[in-house]
Amino acid sequence: MTSVGKASSVTVALLLLAAGALAGCAPEPSSSTPTPAVEQTPATPDPSPTADPTPTQTPTKAPETPSAFTESELVQICIDATNSGYDGVEFDAAGARIEKRTVTPEWLVLVPAQTNGYDAESACTIGGSPADPDIELSSASIQPLSEEQIQKLIRGEDEGGTD
Repeated sequence: MTSVGKASSVTVALLLLAAGALAGCAPEPSSSTPTPAVEQTPATPDPSPTADPTPTQTPTKAPETPSAFTESELVQICIDATNSGYDGVEFDAAGARIEKRTVTPEWLVLVPAQTNGYDAESACTIGGSPADPDIELSSASIQPLSEEQIQKLIRGEDEGGTD
């Protein structure tokens, strides 16, 4: 064989080898997804262990209280706590104002009312749970609170005594 023949034979052999190697990576016609010839590792490591088949749980937002109050429950608790402080009262539950406080108990509930021709307002601070509410302040007043007083109650300032 001449050197030209040897060179072309070597070139053909190398091309066949390269084509054979590339053919091993090609997907099989019956397979819809490619299958790697060797195990591939991802560029970034997987933080979960591969031996643990349990799915990972995504964190969920915790409720603000263990047993969260509904607005209507807070309003009714305040009405019940202050009803005896009035004579002939009519509460406006739909006009109630509920504020999240920065201290405990965590809720300030203001319920407008009418008593003996006067505008009135019940004010309560409520915590705990619907099954066991904690009422720290309950006030029945014929004078609605000023916005400044309401803001102080939200911050836990100048709360005075209970009942």
